[in-house]
Formats: sequence, C-alpha cells, structure tokens
Amino acid sequence: MTLESNIVNEIKFLQFNDENAMNAIGADDWIKLQEEIDSFENSDQKYLVIKHINGNYSAGAQLGETVNALMDDVSKAAIKLWNCKKPIISLVDGIAAGAGANMMLISDFIIATPQTRFIEVFVRRGLVVDFGGSWVLPRIIGIQKAKELMMTSNEINGEELDRLGVLYKLTNAENMDTEFKNLIENLNKQSFISICMVKQQIKDGLDLTFEKSIANETINQNSRFQHSDVIEGMNAFFEKRQPNYKNTLDE
Repeated sequence: MTLESNIVNEIKFLQFNDENAMNAIGADDWIKLQEEIDSFENSDQKYLVIKHINGNYSAGAQLGETVNALMDDVSKAAIKLWNCKKPIISLVDGIAAGAGANMMLISDFIIATPQTRFIEVFVRRGLVVDFGGSWVLPRIIGIQKAKELMMTSNEINGEELDRLGVLYKLTNAENMDTEFKNLIENLNKQSFISICMVKQQIKDGLDLTFEKSIANETINQNSRFQHSDVIEGMNAFFEKRQPNYKNTLDE
C-alpha cells in the first residue's frame, strides 16, 4: 500500500508514496482511497489535498494488477472522489499519467508546475481510459483535443495544461506552497457551505437542461436566504469588514 494520509488543521493531505514506481497506485490503495474520502466527508476537515511526492504526482494504476475486481475498486474510488461534497485540490509535479491524470482532473483546483507531464497513457498499454477521464476531459478541453490526447497518448506539460484551461495556477515548484497557501486563504474568506453548494450545482448542471438547472439554483438560493451566513455576509458588507462565516455544511 502506497497511500499516505496526514491531517493538518482543516486540511487532509493524501499522497501515493512509491518512488520506484513513480507513485503508481496499488490494488489495496483503491480501497484505502475510498475509505479516506469517506473519512474526510464525515469529518470537520474542509479541504482534501492530493499532492505530489518524490518529484511525481502519480503514474496511475500499477500495471499487472488491473483485473476485474480491481477495476471495480478503481471505478468506485472515482465515483467517490467525483461526489465529494467539499473542495478537492491537487498539487502536481512530474508524472500525472493514466488514472493519476484523471484523478487530477476531478479536482476542483489544480496547481501544477511547468515540469508536470500529463499523459492519458491507456491506449499505449492496450487499455481504455478509466477513472472518469473519458467523461471529464472532453468537458474541460473540448471533444477534439480530448480525442487527440486519449487516442494518441501524447504527453503534454504544465504550460500546455494551463493554455487548455485545466489549471487553477501554473507555478514553479518552489512557489507551490505559497500559491497553495494563497488559495486556502482566499477560500477561507468565503462562505464554506456556499462553496460546496456551488460545486454541487456545477456538477448537477452538467447533466441537466438549462431550465432544470435554473430550478435547482432557485431552490438552493432560497435555502441560502435562511442561513446565518447570509446575515453575516450582509452585515460584513455594510460594516466594511471581512465576514466571519461558519465552517459547516449544515446549520
């Protein structure tokens, strides 16, 4: 098992630590990842961070272990990550390949270096795209570019990912901690429950008509008017100060 977990205040950090295999993900890790996501969802932690270590993010699934039972666990982990209610952040350097690349794509915020190497490597191995990549990538960068990357296994770097609109921030490795800290400070100024609800609205909207998405927005906005964060936000605006929001998902 290569998955390591560490909690620092409001943040849960995850990393796949196997330097010899470029942080490839073993069979047991997919089950552990599901458990870590469940634990995070049921905790007071606000942010789930998947980070690079040993100069790489993850080379994806360990080759030779992708049997039917394992693939079920890969898919279950992808669904849990996608359905996570709270913000997910990826800090990426070096290899992000296969399922590792698509794990990165599911994140809400991606901070990466120019040296990041993004590869949808599946067809090069006689496989097909998994961990939600064939659903997520075309919606981020468009169908034709997604076809190119998934059907040719062409490698692109962090600068190209940034040009394609994939990244929250492109930065050098030595500045990544600063950019990460700035992101957390920015998010902590906002209403946490509003952030999580907006995340859910965006996900829901990918499968809804415009009219149904509007109806969803109306229901959610009406619920906000009854929450203490709205009163605090209005008072802070009129008093010209930073709001002091609750950090909970429910009242």
